[in-house]
Amino acid sequence: MNALVERLAANISAARKTRRWSQQRLCDELANRGATITPDQLELLERGEREPRITEVSAIAETFNTSVEALMTDPDDFEQALVWTALRTTYRDTRRRLMQDSSEYERAAEALCDYMDGDDRIPQMEREELGRQLAQSCAAVALDGYNDRNPWRKRWGIPVAEDDPVARM
Repeated sequence: MNALVERLAANISAARKTRRWSQQRLCDELANRGATITPDQLELLERGEREPRITEVSAIAETFNTSVEALMTDPDDFEQALVWTALRTTYRDTRRRLMQDSSEYERAAEALCDYMDGDDRIPQMEREELGRQLAQSCAAVALDGYNDRNPWRKRWGIPVAEDDPVARM
């Protein structure tokens, strides 16, 4: 067996197992990217008994948020790259969701405020509690969540940006 095919086989298998995906799940993900490969073909590929097409390797790399070159590296190096890619992707996705959720929070708060303004049937206690909550921006709500978590930046020696609201604390 070709050493390159061996590395590729080991890395594809490792990436799939890191994600806790079955071979069928990987085949489904590949199909979503226009690469048709059956679980039987994937099994042969992961055992190094089938050489992949370049379009398959490209789709596999894209599926695992890595490069074709990384898929062909030493398996130990690739495992480290997988960990890095997973952490980076989680961070980016979470940051994007936080920004979207912040906008959604502000829209929902404004809509609730508009509704409460025109409805006298909302019980006074609930109106007061909602009023206190509505007085907090999404940044204040996020800051509450931040304060609940032990700030790790100090431990790593990472200064908070001067324009970050936390810097004013």
